[in-house]
Amino acid sequence: MGKEEMIKGVLYVVNVLYAVFGLVTAATGIWFFVQLSEFVALRNSNHYLLDYRVYWPQVAPWLFILLGLFVMMVAFCGWCGASKESRGLLGIYGIFLCLIVLGQVIAATLIFVYVDGEHTDRFIKDTVYDGYYNSQSNPDVFKAFGRIERKLRCCGANDARDYRSWRNDLPLTCCQDSYYRATCEFTDKEANERLGCAKVAAVYTKIISSSVAGASLLISLVEIAGVILAWRLFKSLREVEHYLPERKEGETEC
Repeated sequence: MGKEEMIKGVLYVVNVLYAVFGLVTAATGIWFFVQLSEFVALRNSNHYLLDYRVYWPQVAPWLFILLGLFVMMVAFCGWCGASKESRGLLGIYGIFLCLIVLGQVIAATLIFVYVDGEHTDRFIKDTVYDGYYNSQSNPDVFKAFGRIERKLRCCGANDARDYRSWRNDLPLTCCQDSYYRATCEFTDKEANERLGCAKVAAVYTKIISSSVAGASLLISLVEIAGVILAWRLFKSLREVEHYLPERKEGETEC
């Protein structure tokens, strides 16, 4: 029974880690959704409505949220299975955990394969270009594009020269310490060294996506350990169930 209790203890700890991972995953999905909503809002509404394709940056936040909630439910199932020593719950837990591991590996592989794809670059560049051109006539979009410039430390769609055609100076968001400056001139060295937001946003998205995919693969290794522990406890409980009836029959005969 000492070995069984040790497996249960480790399984408890592993499921707490799963629950935390699920919570972090769901929170990441919500954060990703908020960030992407501000980004997608830059797109031209007519262009966006006519584009019926679904790009992975639009789907990824919802996948993260659903995966996080599902992982928390599976972790609760594993906790209950170990606590009540229920072979049924442990079996369901093991199957769902295998599905999660499989899903994570597939999702990570797809991200690594398609994150550098043409469709992703097109989605990001179209969004940035739409936002830049709309900012020339819409003050709200101009402010939203400025927030992107300040956040990503970029300037214009391609670079600072984009603003020469319709402004007498650069937006303050193109310059360092923009909160404390009155103007940002075209001669500003730091502003002219900044890359365009289309390129920076593409690199930024790829770095975040690749990091999440890599972390997902590492976590899947811990989940495989959970599957092994659940199977060991499942097998141990089966041996106990076979042992107890034999012992009772022996006692009655005495």
